[in-house]
Amino acid sequence: MITYNHENYIKQSIEGVLKQKVSFDLEIIIANDASTDGTHECIQEIIKNNPQVTFKYFNHSKNKGMIDNFLFALAACSGKYIALCEGDDYWIDHHKLQKQVEFLEAHPNYEMCFTNIEVVNSFGEKVKEKLIVNPRKYSFEHKDMTVWAPTLTRVFKNRDFSVLNKPSPGMDTLMLVYQSTLGKIKFLDEVTGAYRVHEGGVFSKIAVGKKYEHKIRTSIACLSFVQREYKKKYAGEILKNLLELKAIDFELYRKTQELVLSEKKLFINMPRIKNANFWICFKLIKLPLIKKSPYARKLTKKIINRLLIY
Repeated sequence: MITYNHENYIKQSIEGVLKQKVSFDLEIIIANDASTDGTHECIQEIIKNNPQVTFKYFNHSKNKGMIDNFLFALAACSGKYIALCEGDDYWIDHHKLQKQVEFLEAHPNYEMCFTNIEVVNSFGEKVKEKLIVNPRKYSFEHKDMTVWAPTLTRVFKNRDFSVLNKPSPGMDTLMLVYQSTLGKIKFLDEVTGAYRVHEGGVFSKIAVGKKYEHKIRTSIACLSFVQREYKKKYAGEILKNLLELKAIDFELYRKTQELVLSEKKLFINMPRIKNANFWICFKLIKLPLIKKSPYARKLTKKIINRLLIY
């Protein structure tokens, strides 16, 4: 559990873990990224009132940033499996961990499993009963990536995650792509947790253009783990996000385009014809018409889908 300024939410988050009914040993790792509110005091009080529980609590004196704090917390885990829940989300199913660990124990070819979630607002009021509706698949392999898997529901094997050293805003996506190279991913369609949408949330504060830039940077980082035959799909997604970014924030588009070019070595490993298709699509995006014409963007997106993704 990583946390930063979650004074109003951290108690509910930790209590969701304490209420788990499990047949195995459990430790709770909390990494507080130098919160400036009362988060530290809340955590200390909970630890004091639960002496029977194994806590590993780290209260950083200096802010590490979300990604470094996340990697720090992962490295502190000593269990066979790791579960995630950030300090502003919480679990609502008291058998969540037992169900997921039992599945992974019975299916050793699976690396990770995740579940469905509900969405609540800052007051804990439910705004969506079930986030993943009508799922197309319940089992995923490397070729299916990327898959959206709610971070707060993930349970996975403890590995050496120091390989995740490529800077990426979407560290959870990068991790999932890496894990898909080690085994299958399972979706259990049960609502076991609540994702909280509030003004203090990381992505709720990011402008639309910045979100596209984050997606591009994350996809570039993922390419380090993507098998050669699937790189074209990631390249196509990068170009589609670059296309949208150009219409929203031209200056950010120019900077992000330079980033894509600086990482072109990652695309060279694609099959030759797909590599050529990438550069054709890249040149189409550079056309001045793309910035002003929704029709031109729609047509270009279809071309990218045809040449690289589908």
